Amino acid sequence: MAEAIVSVTVQKLGELLLEEPLSLFGIGDQVKQLQDELKRLKCFLKDADEKQHKSERVRNWVAGIREAAYDAEDVLEAFYLKAESKKGKGIKRVLWRLPHILNEAVSLHNVGSEIRDITSRLSKIAASMRDYGIKEAMEGEGLSLSDSRREQRQSFPYVVEHNLVGLKQSVEKLVNGLVSGGEKLRVTSICGMGGLGKTTLAKQIFHHGKVRRHFDSYKDESHRILGLRDEQLGEELHRFLKRSKCLVVLDDIWGTDAWDCLKQVFPYETGSNIILTTRNKEVALYADPRGVLHEPKLLTCEESWELLEKISLSGREDTEPVLVKKLEEIGKHMAMRCGGLPLALTVLGGLLATKITLNEWQRVHENIKSYVSNGGSSSGRTLVSYWIAEGIVMPVKHMEASTTVEDIGQDYLEELVKRSMVMVGKRDVVTSEVMTCRMHDLMREVCLQKAEQETFVQVIDSRDQDEAEAFPPLSTNSSRRISVQLHGGAEEHRVERLSQVNYINTRSRSLVYVMKNQGSQWALLGKVSFRKMKLLRVLDLEGAQIAGGKLPDDGKLYIPNVIWKLRRLRHLCMPEELDPKTKLDLSTLRNLQQLWDFPVGGQCNPRDLLAMASLRRLSINISSQNTDFEVVSSLSKVLKRLRGLTINVPGQPMLPPVDVTQLVSAFSNLSELELFLQLEKLPREQSFSSDLGALRLWQCGLMDDPFLVLEKLPNLKILQLFEGSFMGSTLSCSRDGFPQLHSLTLSQLENLEEWTVEDGSMMRFVSLELKSCKKLKSVPEGTRFLKNLLEVEIGNMTKAFKGKLVSGGEDFYKIQHVPCVVFEYCDL
Repeated sequence: MAEAIVSVTVQKLGELLLEEPLSLFGIGDQVKQLQDELKRLKCFLKDADEKQHKSERVRNWVAGIREAAYDAEDVLEAFYLKAESKKGKGIKRVLWRLPHILNEAVSLHNVGSEIRDITSRLSKIAASMRDYGIKEAMEGEGLSLSDSRREQRQSFPYVVEHNLVGLKQSVEKLVNGLVSGGEKLRVTSICGMGGLGKTTLAKQIFHHGKVRRHFDSYKDESHRILGLRDEQLGEELHRFLKRSKCLVVLDDIWGTDAWDCLKQVFPYETGSNIILTTRNKEVALYADPRGVLHEPKLLTCEESWELLEKISLSGREDTEPVLVKKLEEIGKHMAMRCGGLPLALTVLGGLLATKITLNEWQRVHENIKSYVSNGGSSSGRTLVSYWIAEGIVMPVKHMEASTTVEDIGQDYLEELVKRSMVMVGKRDVVTSEVMTCRMHDLMREVCLQKAEQETFVQVIDSRDQDEAEAFPPLSTNSSRRISVQLHGGAEEHRVERLSQVNYINTRSRSLVYVMKNQGSQWALLGKVSFRKMKLLRVLDLEGAQIAGGKLPDDGKLYIPNVIWKLRRLRHLCMPEELDPKTKLDLSTLRNLQQLWDFPVGGQCNPRDLLAMASLRRLSINISSQNTDFEVVSSLSKVLKRLRGLTINVPGQPMLPPVDVTQLVSAFSNLSELELFLQLEKLPREQSFSSDLGALRLWQCGLMDDPFLVLEKLPNLKILQLFEGSFMGSTLSCSRDGFPQLHSLTLSQLENLEEWTVEDGSMMRFVSLELKSCKKLKSVPEGTRFLKNLLEVEIGNMTKAFKGKLVSGGEDFYKIQHVPCVVFEYCDL
């Protein structure tokens, strides 16, 4: 991880070198020397990262570089922040600066001195490679972490496991594919996260009777092979495979470079086959784009218990039935905690097999940690926003003009998915971007341990009874990121204990409050010393409420004024229950790129946003009837980078209907627009941005058919009409309408009775979501013309509505061409 941290720091230093204040104040040369020193050490960090688990010397050496990189980033960002605040024009600014010049010179000298000290530290760290034998430790003290893992995973290929659950169908399917293949070399890839049973599945296939009869057998020459050099082994294997038809298993291939080293050995036209197991989907597709790709699934709850039972309770025939029943009850709970991962179940089963008494099983149960519920997920888009705001994702040299930083962030997220580190919850049906994602409990636990060791992140969980005692105090805590996770039902004494922990430090870059469910009434905001967090880049308060117990009678949250002094903020999400009287001074937050739930009304004025020329996404909460929409519209002259806009009127009663035509037309570059307020009318198509790709409407109260306008938008791909957005009874899609529409959601339109689609409309349409439109009689007759339609999701509709569309129903012909049709809660 240290290599990645230093890489980011080196790139940030390069960007800072281009900033005007550095050249003005004459410290550019010193920063360049610091950057060069980090570049030299970065060359050794990849090997050191993998060897540090074996050597304390290497571990301390890596930690020294990581801390120096963090310090360099802190010093320069603090200097840049101060220099930026002194920018100004005019005689008044000049006169103000005259008496402060001496202080600025002293400050500049201090910054230069700190940079020289950090560079000197790095030079000493480099010298320690020789003086303290660090290089020798990296080269000589055992295998690297990845090599060690591979060595530990080596197993005797003739041992066949018998505790197999959930593999039978996969084995039969893959075996039949192998024995029915032709004379050309083919690769069957088994791909998935660690512990999913890829190697076990490969063994079962290798030892299957059909496979052994189909492929040529060979004698065991492992002792002789061990004495061959790599090139000798490759030549001999190539000769053998040219005259034989064999099945070769390549287990745990981590990268495409490993495949490139091996592929020349395998002749192409002998009928041989390869089974390749890997965690990286990219490797599987690279090895053979036309080959078979099999991705094992996690075990179900029933399969999980079946596997755990086989391992933990086998051989206990003489145990009393009453005790067995109690052990089974506890065992089923523990099986669920393993999240369907065979390795976790096998390890747990092996442990339980050594435990005889009920008390021993209960003790194991109590010590199982599961920080994430299996159904939980996070927003992929929010995650990318955090990365961008922190500078973890930055523009790449020579990238195409149409490529955005968000695109690069999505590529990073997709890479984690390919490496089976992140599981996708839901994808955008149009763009295929990850919308929600999660990590398996076991993977998350490993990542959190590593991240906390390297001060990358600290998670504070309100469910952890000992969190307050376990969390390091301010004097020793140096985590760059803090995530406070609040769970409904957390006991009061735990939260009180948490609220007494001063867990923020001056080095923090991110502070995120996550409310796991609406039952959580506790938070720690009042205890946070924001004054010390001047370098904070991400502040997400969506899940935060007031410290010390229940909310005030008005249920509102007052934000500390010091937040508006955090000039390095890039991403700010406000609490939903923010008091409208709170004074917000956003004029100092010039670097903000994303602002969510900004309250307009009371003492909060849209003019406060005029300083934020960098904003790309803005969410506004309107709480006053006196809101001047002309002022909101005038923001478009400054917010020229804005691509996403949400206007929301939270709570009841709703404000009177408004005309948003001027506002919508003012922001001519929007690609996403969400309106949650009553409209006098829908603006004409000319008023909308020609780039608008996604539109979401809530509680708009429209009486006229909105499709008459919206179907003329040239680039609209996603349209979602939610509760109260349309109050009329008829929707119509005319010929050539919605030329680019891919996805349509109609939800809780209580008065909708009829929807027509003409032939030639929505020619690129692929996804329909229809929910809680109880008066709608059926899907349109024209649905049968939508040849590209891939999925239809129908939820909370009448039983009669569903009956028409299922196989044999009178309207089944309308959707029989659709590959995926899902009904939910339609049986009432």
